[in-house]
Amino acid sequence: MGERLSVVLDKEFEALAQKNLPFLESLQSQKVELLYEIESSWKNAPDLDKDDISVQDVRSLIEICREKHIRNDILLRKQIDEVQALISTLTSQTSGNYGNVYNKLGRMKK
Repeated sequence: MGERLSVVLDKEFEALAQKNLPFLESLQSQKVELLYEIESSWKNAPDLDKDDISVQDVRSLIEICREKHIRNDILLRKQIDEVQALISTLTSQTSGNYGNVYNKLGRMKK
């Protein structure tokens, strides 16, 4: 499950970089499903020895997935900031133009 999550996170990064929203949405459902599977398997797992090699491997894989998630989050936040800046620019230009064209009653200035 951890390896599949890692692959999904890599695909998510590619989809974010390419701004492929339909593919990104499909990956989100896969990611959520995998996270639920991982959560339920951890709840049902017996007490494990922390020094066991397999437990260390799982922890290492979880850390890799965490780093990939953070990388994706940073890219997504950057894209959101870019869109917000663009919207702000467009709305400030638009509202400035309306101020020059229309009076307070919404009629065209002469």
